[in-house]
Amino acid sequence: MKGYKIFVPLALLALIVIGVVLLFALVPYSDLAITIILIFIPAAIGVSFLVRYLVTVRKRSIKERVMERDILEIANRYAEQMRILYDFEDKYAVSTKEFRNDLEKVKEGLFELGCEVNGKIRIDRAKVRKVVYSDVEWVIKMFEGIKDRQEVVLYSRLIDKCRDYLESIKELENAGYENIRSKIEGIESRIRRSEGVEVDSLELSMFMNGVASILEEALRICLRDAQDLEVEGRESAKADTARIRTDIKIAEHSIEHGNNENALKVLKSVIERLTGVLRDAFESYKAHTLELIDVVAEISGTEEDKKEVEEIRKNIETCILPSQMQKLRGFGDALISKSITALEAVYNRIFEVEGEILKENPATEVYPVEYWTKDKLGEIEELRSISASDIGKFIHRYRLLASDAQSRLMYDSERLKDIKVNL
Repeated sequence: MKGYKIFVPLALLALIVIGVVLLFALVPYSDLAITIILIFIPAAIGVSFLVRYLVTVRKRSIKERVMERDILEIANRYAEQMRILYDFEDKYAVSTKEFRNDLEKVKEGLFELGCEVNGKIRIDRAKVRKVVYSDVEWVIKMFEGIKDRQEVVLYSRLIDKCRDYLESIKELENAGYENIRSKIEGIESRIRRSEGVEVDSLELSMFMNGVASILEEALRICLRDAQDLEVEGRESAKADTARIRTDIKIAEHSIEHGNNENALKVLKSVIERLTGVLRDAFESYKAHTLELIDVVAEISGTEEDKKEVEEIRKNIETCILPSQMQKLRGFGDALISKSITALEAVYNRIFEVEGEILKENPATEVYPVEYWTKDKLGEIEELRSISASDIGKFIHRYRLLASDAQSRLMYDSERLKDIKVNL
């Protein structure tokens, strides 16, 4: 470039001298020659300046733009890295202080290159003109070195946080939220697969977002269970659950705002208190259902019916925690439905037997009782009206009707047998 700066003035001077010499030499000969020379000199000067612009100004502009592009790329990577680290702090309470402190050196290096990163990225083009490629490469190597060193530590901390989450939702399951087993297995699976995760902040961010998504789903399941169980406590146990409802709202708010730590703590407290509220109601309801099962088993006619009743018994016996009140009530509802069906079958069997007796038209002394009529099915409808409201009342009424129906069926069956024998 220095040679070029010396060569251009000399070349211009030589062209001017040649032009002047030719001008005076050709004056006597041709006006056309003189005209050509006069045009040639400024054209040569113009071409010289054009070449100088293309070689110097344009060349330097391209270099500066390439340098600016590389610097901006580093700055954007730095800003994205800091954003990810702050997300880890805010979302998962994982410390990234050492990582961020090390990255301050990258920020300082970028400033030396003419790039200020402070919320926004600003370029000082005057500084960029003085930057050489070795300076840019030095900042890149420093950035990559910090990432390689600190991301290993960050990975370890994030895995520890995932294990903490896993232990917390296992505690929720043990406390009574039994519908989150699949979510526990989902987090366990992700932790196992984490060994294959590339130790890169962006990959780690995607990994943690996946774990947090499963955790949020588990918390929402627990929230719904808590809401339903609170209704059970209020209606079944006749308890004042106003404070529990408030805490459920707090848990819901925490989940909505990503405060998983608080949601875990509040939901655990809620289930423990609801368990205490529902304990007596749970034990009472379970005892009633087991009592009802014994009665239904006695009047069930077919082996298939008996098998179905025993299956319901096993399901009821698996409910051992007050937090399973809804599950128990579901089995209780199935039992009540089955009990009505079984009693109705006994009534219909009585109608059939008495229909056969009526065909034989026995004397009053042979069959000294009134025949049952279809009006007796009104007793079944009476049971249906109380089944959902008061299981104690239902069982009391059911016992009486079942005992009466079973006795009548045995009596009618015996009388029919005797009538046919004596024919």
